[in-house]
Formats: sequence, C-alpha cells, structure tokens
Amino acid sequence: MSIAAIDIAELAGLVTALENAAENIATRRGDLSRELTDVYLPSTELNRLDAVEGWIDDELPGLRRRLALARHIEAQTPGPQAFVQLDESTIPTATPEEARERADRAAELLEDYDDGDPPQELVDLLAENATDPYFAHQLATQVSPEEVADFVVGASSTRRQMAGATMPGDVEDVERFDDAYEATLDGLGAAYGTATQGTGDLALPDDYAASWSSAITEESPEVLGQASALGLVISRGTFSADFLTTVATDVYEYERELDEDDMWWKRAHSEMGANGYGAIDPVHGDDEGAPTGYTEYYDPLAGIMSAVGRNPEAGHALFGTGTFTYIEAGDESGMVNEFLEYVLAKRKWPVDDGAGADAAIAAAITPYEGGSTMSTSIAADAHEILTIKAAEIEESREDSNPISDIGHLILDGLGLIPILGEPVDAINALWYAAEGNAVDAGLSAAGMIPFMGWGATGGRWTRRALNADELASLRQTDGLDELPEGFDGIARADDLHVDLSETDRLALDDYTGDGYFDMNAALRSPGADIPAGLQGRIDRVSDALANLPAHPGTTYRGTDLNDSQLANYEPGEVVTERGFTSTSTDPDVADTDFDGNTYFIVEGRSGRDVAPYSDVSHESEILFNTGTEFEVLDKVFDEDMGKWVIRLREAP
Repeated sequence: MSIAAIDIAELAGLVTALENAAENIATRRGDLSRELTDVYLPSTELNRLDAVEGWIDDELPGLRRRLALARHIEAQTPGPQAFVQLDESTIPTATPEEARERADRAAELLEDYDDGDPPQELVDLLAENATDPYFAHQLATQVSPEEVADFVVGASSTRRQMAGATMPGDVEDVERFDDAYEATLDGLGAAYGTATQGTGDLALPDDYAASWSSAITEESPEVLGQASALGLVISRGTFSADFLTTVATDVYEYERELDEDDMWWKRAHSEMGANGYGAIDPVHGDDEGAPTGYTEYYDPLAGIMSAVGRNPEAGHALFGTGTFTYIEAGDESGMVNEFLEYVLAKRKWPVDDGAGADAAIAAAITPYEGGSTMSTSIAADAHEILTIKAAEIEESREDSNPISDIGHLILDGLGLIPILGEPVDAINALWYAAEGNAVDAGLSAAGMIPFMGWGATGGRWTRRALNADELASLRQTDGLDELPEGFDGIARADDLHVDLSETDRLALDDYTGDGYFDMNAALRSPGADIPAGLQGRIDRVSDALANLPAHPGTTYRGTDLNDSQLANYEPGEVVTERGFTSTSTDPDVADTDFDGNTYFIVEGRSGRDVAPYSDVSHESEILFNTGTEFEVLDKVFDEDMGKWVIRLREAP
C-alpha cells in the first residue's frame, strides 16, 4: 500500500495551472499559426506543442482525482492536518471516458428505479466512483435534481411500507434495505458534492445551483416531497461554497416571501396528516434502527445547513455578508446579520432539533485562514442575538433543548463545550469575540486546538485559521508553551482560487501599479470630468473586483488627511469613499509603509484580495470598490503613534 501526503491548496493550484495551460496552448497555438501563415512562414514547428498537450491530458485526470479524494477525506476527518493522507491504491484507474460510461450506467439505474431495494449495481457504482470528478460531472449533468428526488422518494416510500408491514422475523430484510439506502444516499451526496467543485472543463453550468434551488422551491412538483429529498441528499455531501450559498439563500428568501407555517411539512404530508410521502432518513429516528426507526426528513433547509457545517467558507458568506437588520428587546438592541438571526432565533428546526443549523454556525464562528476576523464578527452577532432574543430562541426550540443560561448559550447551544475536565482556557477566545475584543478575537476558538480530541466541529476548522505568527500569538495569549510539532504547517483551504480573465488581470495590474494615483485622483474630485479613457480603466478595475470573492474581515489603511477631510470621520457618521479604498491585512504595512497622520482599522465585508495580482504582493492588499460606505465607530488620537486612529465598519 502506497500512502501519499496531499497539500490540498498546492494541488488545487497545480490542477488550475494545468487546466489553464491546456486551454491557453490551444488558443495561442492557433493564433500564432495564423500569424505565421499571414507572413508566409511555416508553422510546422508548432507541432512540438502536441507533446505538451498530450502530457497534460495524461497527467490531469490523476491529479484531479487525487484532489477530489483529498477534499472528501479532509471534509470527513476532524482535527488539524498539515497534509491529507490517502492510499494511492484507492485512486480510480479508469480512463475519463470509462468513468463517464459508468456514470451513464448509474444514471440509467436511477431513472429506471420505481421502488423496492436500491439496485446493488447502483450502490457499487456510487461506492467506487462517487469521488471521481469525471464520474461525478457526468452524473450531475445527466441526472437532474428532479430525477434524484424521484429516486429518493421512491426508496423512502418502500422503506415506509416496510416499517408498517414488517413482522419480527423480517427485521433483517429491513436492515439490509437500510444499509443499501444509506450507502446510496451517501454516494449521491458525495458524487453531486464532488461535481460542484469541478473546474475547467469539469465545471458545471453557471446556473447549476439555481436548478437545485428551483427544484426545492417548486410549489407543485411532479414528485411530491421533492424538496425533502434534495435536502437529504445535500446533507450527505461536501458541496462547494458557491453552491451552498446560492441554494441556502434562495430557499431562505423563498421561505421569507411565502411566510407559511409548517410549509415544508405540508409539502411532504397529505392534508389528513397521515404518514408522509417525502424523504425519510432511517438513521436518526426516535426509535433508531429497524424496523420502525426513521425520520420524516421534510425540511430541506435543515439538510442544507448540515452541509454548510462542513464548509466554513459558505458559513462566512451566509452569516457574515448580505443584509443586516436591527433587533431590540427591552433596553438592548443591535445590528446583526439577518440570515443568522433567522436561523438562530426565528426559525424552528423540528426535523433535526437544530443540529444542522448549529453545525453551520459553529463552522462559521470558528476561524480559518484569511477569515478569522469575519469569524469573530459572526460570533459577536450570534452573542448579540442570543442575548437580545433569548426568550424567542427558547420558544422556537421548545421541542429540542431549550437553553436557559445566556452565559453558555454560544458554547452549549453550538456544541462547542469540551468534555468535562478540560481546561476552561480552551474556549476563552470565543468570549473575546462575544465581548467585542477584536485583538484576542482573532484567535477565536484557536485555544481549543491543544484539546482537539473532544469534537469534530470545533476541532475540524480551527486548523484553517493558523499560520506561524498566529501560533506564536496563541502560545503567548493562552500560555500554551507546548504545542504538537507540525502545527506551523497548517493546511490551507483551497476553494478560493479564481481564474480571472486576462482583461481582469490587466486591470488589477494597472491599478496596483501606478494607475491607482490617476484613478483615485479623478474619482475623489467632485464634479470632475473624467476622460473616457480613464473612466474605461476605472470601470475595468470595478468589473475585475466584482469577479473576485469577497474577503471579509479586519484590515488596515494608512493615509494622510487634512483637517477638512478628518472632520468627515466623526463617530456615528457614514462616509462614502468615492475612490477605490486600499487596505492591508498586515497592520504593520499600513503603519510603516504609508506615511501619514491617519490610521484606519476597517471591519469590511466586500473587500477583494488583490495581492495575488499585484507586483507588491507583500502589501497584502484588500481593495474596496468605488462608492463603498463605512460607518465611523471611533476616532481617537494615539500619542504613541502620533496619528489619528479611526475605526470603520462597512455599512450594510
């Protein structure tokens, strides 16, 4: 058995580079061939590129398969991992075409199924190929979400009938069915989740996530219980952040618009209130196990939240960006994320007692690399909601586990309390976030790392937050003198690679070079007549930023302001920045690299990381688009720095 250690971030970068190279070679070869022909020069030497293209074609399948399997293993494994280890013998050896043929066969089996035991051939195909990106992509493009739902509802109907008709001697038959059904659900979740992470020629259509949203929210589907079935499948897979964010947002907005009590229960049950006809989960029922133990899994958002619990990037997007709302109760009030309030305080979770929602919030408030400050912002919002809306939360969760002690609400309610006897210091960082301590909150939940054995949720994601400097701070902050070796080599999340167009890259290169001066000078001059050429450059930078993912969190900016400009930044005021606003994730860059009398600390939500596209990448630049509004939180003159220190928060 050969074991390979996979650095997911590096492997993802290599796969992206090869995909881009394969595309660019063909394009550039054609362009160059035409140019040579135009000047009557031979182009036969370009045939040498055939060897390069052939090499990429040979190597890319194996690399893609290792990446997909590594991601799957990483998503299922708690605890910090510098590398993901996988058995090389488990890597599929079929050609991409053979994998697609297997997916076609699985599609036939899914489409032909009506009821009864799931076909063993289908169970085997999914077990052996679900994490193969070629199989997954083919299956996802051949079998629609409606057809997936049809299969799950059919199997659920069979299982429901077995529970009602089973005699004591038939228990083994039910258990055998449960094993096959469970394996099929897991395989479907793994395959469709893998498909959503495809890139290059394996990327799904742009509207793919929307097709699942539409199927879930369809009011009169051909398959009754369709929404429940799709929610159950999503709960079993590791889906991309973009997919989960889209589907969760669409379902949430649909629920808010319809505003109907028990809407999902009604769509999976008859009006007479008899047994349901939607999806069932045979594992988590009150009477767990055959022949009667199963759950009517009629709530799709519960399944979506369960999947978000395995993807903190999705949790950050859902709970840390978007619309914010004002809440109040008695003498207390606050501005919090609207979706977070909905999930935590307003919505009931009868199917899973809130387990999926709690897992999603737990993943979101546990920091990971590049997002730790956003984690603390979400934790602070959660604390505010829990404090202000405690009574409402207990009422909405009356059927699960009412929480009476506000002092432990974040930890107990989200399942982050370590086992009895472990040091309290392991969870202190969470309270820093709840109390608004922005410095220590950067290590939110990182103190749990030395005690990783107690939980998969908190333990799994903390590794994403820490680099060598943060680990040093952790040792000093929590007095942890001894940490396991290898913690300085924490694996990075890899879902943030973006394949920008050449136009976007050139625009960012323009701005991060010398172009920023002319652009911002024009933008910050009220009433200025900006030349068309310069306006075009500005527009291209804005477009490029729109094509990058948001990089929420705390950043820093050093600049020089005159008295008139400083007067605009008074606590409580909302300031609109006319130009692009450059900030840095490194406080020292803002303080020492940029002379001036003003030092901004910015709590942002929509900034974009442009460092990978800059010649001065050491500046770690996070760039905000034109017209971004910021609320002034605080303004003091720091005698030691000799500067005005102004705290800003991006306005909702």
